Amino acid sequence: MTYKAIGFDLDGTLVNTNVNYVNLNDVNRFVLAPLGYPVDEIWKDGNLTSRQPLYDWLDRNGRSAEIPKLDSLLDARCLEVEKLGMNGSQVYEGIVDTLKWLKENGYKLGVVTRGGHEYAVDVLSLYRMIGYFDVIQGRDDFGYSDAKPSPMAMVHLAEALDVGLDELLYVGDSPTDFQSADAAGVDYAGVMTGKGSVDLWSSMSSKIHIIASAASVRDLL
Repeated sequence: MTYKAIGFDLDGTLVNTNVNYVNLNDVNRFVLAPLGYPVDEIWKDGNLTSRQPLYDWLDRNGRSAEIPKLDSLLDARCLEVEKLGMNGSQVYEGIVDTLKWLKENGYKLGVVTRGGHEYAVDVLSLYRMIGYFDVIQGRDDFGYSDAKPSPMAMVHLAEALDVGLDELLYVGDSPTDFQSADAAGVDYAGVMTGKGSVDLWSSMSSKIHIIASAASVRDLL
């Protein structure tokens, strides 16, 4: 396959950050409970990582008009938690050299993260990588429903980079990264940094290209 563009996840793929995912996953409770929303009724299984149960509950109760305001409140709190994770973070070895090589060889580059757009810009700016990317896409750019693991995250990236889905390779470290890419028909490379491991990727799909880190992506090109 001849790729024209490479997309990257951020946390655990390009940068080893210290985002507190326990606090991040509890944002729904932290924000909504004080406002009187029945959190335990909305998320009956106790898994608060997705907003879809909230959207469904609002729809059933004729309150869908509240979604934009709640998304704004939740995104703001998520951004606070994410930015705290920048402290003590570091770029994985070889990443900057690889980005430079990719640009010199004509590849279009993008970042797609479940983090907020502002957070992504801050991290990439901190490590002077922002200039390598043609597109930076956060969960708040197209609405939470289009964020990973939705395939729409990849669709939006391909459109912004002006390439076909079959001309895009996406690199990530988590199951949601692969789920988004696979559902969109985008080739995927799983790294062994962050949440990634040989065991994880081997258990998910034989279609996954397993690489040591995002710096190794050039070996697939």
